[in-house]
Amino acid sequence: MIGKIMHLITNASLDKDDSVIVAALKLLKNDCNLEELEGDYFAKLVSMIPLVKEQSTKALLIETIVESPEFVSDDTMLDEYVKLISESATNVQEAVRCLGAFTSSGCTNNQIFLQLADKLNDKFAVEILVSMGRSNWGEIPHYLESFSQEVQKAQRIKYRSGIIAAFLLIVHPLCSEYTHVSSLSFGYPFTEAAMNDWAWVTPKNTEHIVQKKIVTSKEADILVKLGGLLRLNMNLSSNEVAKLYTEFFEDKNPFDVIYTLPK
Repeated sequence: MIGKIMHLITNASLDKDDSVIVAALKLLKNDCNLEELEGDYFAKLVSMIPLVKEQSTKALLIETIVESPEFVSDDTMLDEYVKLISESATNVQEAVRCLGAFTSSGCTNNQIFLQLADKLNDKFAVEILVSMGRSNWGEIPHYLESFSQEVQKAQRIKYRSGIIAAFLLIVHPLCSEYTHVSSLSFGYPFTEAAMNDWAWVTPKNTEHIVQKKIVTSKEADILVKLGGLLRLNMNLSSNEVAKLYTEFFEDKNPFDVIYTLPK
């Protein structure tokens, strides 16, 4: 399979048919066993990098190359890829996947952090770094301390919003009723999935998210109450969940609560 695709890519390169190259690379990256992308096949793709002119195609090419087991961390290729990210040659999802592959090949989290912080605008860099789900970025230089704090805050916001979104999905009847058609994401496809995954909400486990200032002690207590009720009875009465909702949000706008971190 890979041999046929590589033959197709070679011919398309000679004909300068970018659309065929893109289609073949996507097929190679997403539908093939990249364990077989080695030897001459791997070398051929690497040799194509300086020849490809279209930026989005070059980004896709690098994204395919770094997922090969034959790829070894390469600072020059990382430099080039981050430059392509800065030029919007790829999207966040693919960038996160590719940067993860770079770290698997030997690139450090610190290298990724410094590259994105230096070459991307802050908002875009934060989005990618948070989406990568890493917590240890290594030693951060003094001039990037404020940016590092911004990343940490965004990570806390993501964690907090995920917890409260799941809470809403369970305790708010309209969220539960319309989650399957809603444009809002609650982290779970339906209420039962959130309920079944609520076992982590115990006093011991909530200590961690209180210490990390993801939720307040009061909010954690309410989450623990919900966890206890779910363990006793999956079919919560409307009065029980209404009480929990009121306790958690009081008379505040839920979105204000979601995006306001504990002090």
